[in-house]
Formats: sequence, structure tokens, C-alpha cells
Amino acid sequence: MTSHRQVPGQLALPLVAAMSAKQRAEVGRHIGRDWRERAECLGRDTDEFYPEADVPRISDPKDRCAFCPVARSCLASALLHDEEGVWGRTTEAERDELRDDITRGIPVAIVLDDALLGPISEWRDCA
Repeated sequence: MTSHRQVPGQLALPLVAAMSAKQRAEVGRHIGRDWRERAECLGRDTDEFYPEADVPRISDPKDRCAFCPVARSCLASALLHDEEGVWGRTTEAERDELRDDITRGIPVAIVLDDALLGPISEWRDCA
């Protein structure tokens, strides 16, 4: 979970734990080669992936990612490069929480599965 620290004269910003070099390398192993060329959003207007808070949206930008074949690579890349907007079916805030999970020692594969598959991964583990 992201913690907050208030500094006098500054806005409260979330503090995100930094991943170790080993954790970053493990995240990097989940990025497929040439994943960008197979992305669902390739060649499409990507403005919707960078939503503005005060602008109403017709659809959730994460819906575009729902059937993307490279969402795992996209998410792993966004975790490594601290991307803005929606990447790999996650928002910036969601990725902050994922980084926190990784720094707490949760295996990267589990963190990615839970983010991309949600309850499906839990059902699979119970079967």
C-alpha cells in the first residue's frame, strides 16, 4: 500500500517504494520481445489512455486492453519505466500498489497475474 508524508509547504504525494535491482530484473523478464508491435492499441488514437480527471469519458480506457495479447509485457514495461496513463490494464495508482507488493516480496509473476487476471487467478489456485 502506498503511504503518504506531508511536508510543510508541499502537497501530499504518495511515496512508492523503489524496487531493488533484482526485482527490476525479474520484472524485466516478463517483457516479451517486440511486444509493442502486437499491442491492441498499435496504430490507434491513444489519447484515451491518458485521461484527464475533469473530462468525462465515454468508455474506460482499460476496456481497450481487455483482449490485448501483450498486456503482461505492457504492464511489466510500465512498472519498470514509471509510465503515465493506462498501461497493461492498470492506472498509475494501481501500478504504485503493484510496485509496493513486489518490494514486500510478493513474486512478480503472482503480482502480474493478480493484476491482469484478478479473481480468475484465485479460482485457478483453488481448483
